[in-house]
Amino acid sequence: GGGGGGGGGGGQQQTWLARLHERFSQGDERFRAISPYFTGARILRQPPVECLFCFICSQNNNIGRITGMVNRLCENYGTYIGELDDRKYYSFPTLEQIERATEEDLRRLGFGFRAKYIVGSARAIGELGGEDALIALRSASRSDAHAFLERLPGIGPKVASCVCLFALDKHDDIPVDTHVWQIANRDFQMGLKGKSLTKKIYAQIGDKFRDKFGEYAGWAHQIMFIADLREYAARLPEHLQPKNDEQ
Repeated sequence: GGGGGGGGGGGQQQTWLARLHERFSQGDERFRAISPYFTGARILRQPPVECLFCFICSQNNNIGRITGMVNRLCENYGTYIGELDDRKYYSFPTLEQIERATEEDLRRLGFGFRAKYIVGSARAIGELGGEDALIALRSASRSDAHAFLERLPGIGPKVASCVCLFALDKHDDIPVDTHVWQIANRDFQMGLKGKSLTKKIYAQIGDKFRDKFGEYAGWAHQIMFIADLREYAARLPEHLQPKNDEQ
């Protein structure tokens, strides 16, 4: 839970965040119980191109393999920045640089089925107005941003929500995966057992978070999500560790 951060605004940001967490705690008992164990959690505001292609890499994947894929994208298509401690560093590729990739090249680099989506999405974004069109989504509504993103190859509601939350200023968007499903079912008693994640249920889970936490619901969601991951749940005392018997 870092200190004041750089510059004069750090202390103010900490105070603002503390007030936000206090508001979240009033909305939900579990948030109040677990949030003191994850005070360092933050939401990044990523460049939209980087965010979108990283989340395409994340599909059916784990952190180690995602990191490897993102590094290979940078090394093969990004711009060389420099060397430090015998390691070469590259920028994340621009949309134009990604458009040079072929599906065959990416499959050879180990991207698997995601190769088709990376090539297809790069081409589609180029045709729809390029990076500027993605940046313009920051001032669009959440539903309009989703409509745009879900037209791209391989982008469903969850990846669209991730891009909206982490790059497009949609602070109330809720990416729903198995962990968030568990939270909705176990902690919010949504009675989802035996149901499948249709678009309607996806929206209902998001609405439940928004009702509880308000316009920054995605920030509250992030802490609840982290607390549900096995490697971080271990920070919690026994009685607060997630019990996921109910699928």
